[in-house]
This record gives sequence, C-alpha cells and structure tokens, in this order.
Amino acid sequence: MRSLFKRKQNDELSKEISTRRVYPSLGVFSPVSGTSEPDPHQELRKLSELESIFVRSKKLESLADVPYVVDEIKDGNIVLLDISSLNDGNEQTHLELRRIIERIKSATKGYQSDIALVNDGCMIVTPAFVKL
Repeated sequence: MRSLFKRKQNDELSKEISTRRVYPSLGVFSPVSGTSEPDPHQELRKLSELESIFVRSKKLESLADVPYVVDEIKDGNIVLLDISSLNDGNEQTHLELRRIIERIKSATKGYQSDIALVNDGCMIVTPAFVKL
C-alpha cells in the first residue's frame, strides 16, 4: 500500500538534495553541525527573545523574607542573600538561620533550585537552569 503513494524522485535530484542539506541553527547553545555559518544578526535576535534574568539581593532577617526568595526563584531570577546578621555566632540567631534555610529549601524543592554558601555572610539561591 505504501508503494502506491510513494513519490518517485529522479536519482540526480535526490543526490543533489542530500549533498546540499543545511541544518537550521538552534541558537547560541546549539551543537556545532551543519554547513552554514550562523548569521550574527539572527543570533542577536534569538538572544533578545530570551527572558531577562536578574540577580537580586536581599538581607535575611526573619522567616518573613522566605516568600520573597521563593517568588524570585519562580520568576527565574538568581538571589544573593545577606545572612551576616543571622550568622553572628549567637545560638538563637543561628537556629533561626537554619530554620529559614530549611524553609527556603522545602519551598523551592519543586523548582529544582540550588542553594550554596558563598562565604560566612552570603548565600546564593539559583533556579534549575543555573547549576552551582
């Protein structure tokens, strides 16, 4: 049945088509393949179509700051957190810092975010597409 509907191609035409096949560029992150040179103007257009990613900073003071961090991760932004006021060596503030970090981890777990300590006074939370 398939042979009834199959188009017949000229052998020369099919060879010509197979030798000049051009793979479309997928953008800046595409693998290197194909025979054509990427157009710089087209690449810039594709980059400008990407959504803006911001790096936000916030001084952590209490559990009330957790929704801000979660909202920024939902929007795809990177968040730098100043934890110096909660990491002062006091046992009470240290426990509160641990509670805040656990709350951020559990709230952003569904977004596959990464959390890392930059230094004693700074922590970074990134969305899924940014790996630490």
